[in-house]
Amino acid sequence: MRFSAVGAVSVSLAMSAACALGCASADAPGSVDAAGAVSADEVEDRAADPVGDSAAASEPDLDGVEAASDSAPADAAATPDTTLEPADALPAETVLSPNQVEGYGLDALFTCQPIPDEVFARMEGVTFPDDCPVTRDELRYLRLVHVDAQGRTKVGEMVVNEAIAEDVLEVFRELYEAGYPIERIRLACDYGGDDEVSMEDDNTSAFNCRPIEGTGSQSRHSYGMAVDVNTLYNPYVLQSSWTVLPTTAGDYVDRSVQTPYTINPDDLCCQLFAERGFTWGGDWIDPKDYQHFEK
Repeated sequence: MRFSAVGAVSVSLAMSAACALGCASADAPGSVDAAGAVSADEVEDRAADPVGDSAAASEPDLDGVEAASDSAPADAAATPDTTLEPADALPAETVLSPNQVEGYGLDALFTCQPIPDEVFARMEGVTFPDDCPVTRDELRYLRLVHVDAQGRTKVGEMVVNEAIAEDVLEVFRELYEAGYPIERIRLACDYGGDDEVSMEDDNTSAFNCRPIEGTGSQSRHSYGMAVDVNTLYNPYVLQSSWTVLPTTAGDYVDRSVQTPYTINPDDLCCQLFAERGFTWGGDWIDPKDYQHFEK
């Protein structure tokens, strides 16, 4: 019953929020600040601190944004914070306290819009090359929040195809409401488009114009039609050549090794994606891609 333990604060707040979702119109404004890229040293530092060993979070120093208090009781009533930065200005991995979540409201924290100029500037030439098989207009920018294994609410961002945008936003909102743990959700361009580095950092992401591993064929990620979740603990395994990606995930090929971030066939993540017509790579014969959901 990992969900009830991890997401006590999130569930109580989410139940009072409206459940309406939807994409903004094509002329919707966007004012997202460019997030800093993730350095290789930062990924290595995180790898040296396995899940559950540390309660320290990545907390950007933002005026008006406070880190969640470790001393606050999980069932404490949240008082809405009325002195908040715009929700769409919060960088990925910002930690929100319960009163900040209440102050924003879930509808402001789960949004979908065309790719803002500031975000596309980060993607262009990195995850969005000149020969990308989709256009910018076919993609959507999602902002959301999620709960990590320490129970902290963190800001995330993702780019997906417009065709699956509402489905993906609904899935991640339901995962948040259930307290389903996800370590981080950042754009692949924050890792220079390097999928290996992103996976080693246990990053959950979607759009990245790149080929399928070991082939010249375009991945479904190139179209924004696939999502990889908790990538370090749910590796890609090509059994015919014993290729494991990320290369640091050898300990998690054995699916009996359970962590808070392990995806199991009967868990909520698989159920929610399956209900919306997604295929899970964990059901494939070879390769097994335990992190991967695609349409």
